[in-house]
Amino acid sequence: MTSKIYRITGEFVKPQLKSRIPLMMEVRAMKPEDALERVYSEIGSRHKVKRREILIPKKGGIVEITAQDAVNRIFADMDENDFIIHKD
Repeated sequence: MTSKIYRITGEFVKPQLKSRIPLMMEVRAMKPEDALERVYSEIGSRHKVKRREILIPKKGGIVEITAQDAVNRIFADMDENDFIIHKD
C-alpha cells in the first residue's frame, strides 16, 4: 500500500474574532478522507475550533500533489520508497 500527499485548502471561522482565517495544509495519507480527518484534528486542536467551523470547498479543496510540488519541507527529500507502507 502506498500513501500520497494531499494539499488541503480552505478557511476556518473564529467566532470570537468574527473573522475567517485561510488555511493550507499538506498531509500524507492513504486516501482523501483520511487527509481531511487529519486536518480537522490538527486545526481543531491548535485553534480550538469545531469541525463545523472548518470550511473546505468540495471542488479544489483537496488536491493530490507530488513531493516536488510540496511546500512543506518534510516532503522535500522523499522518494517513492518512503511512501510504501509495509504490513507486518
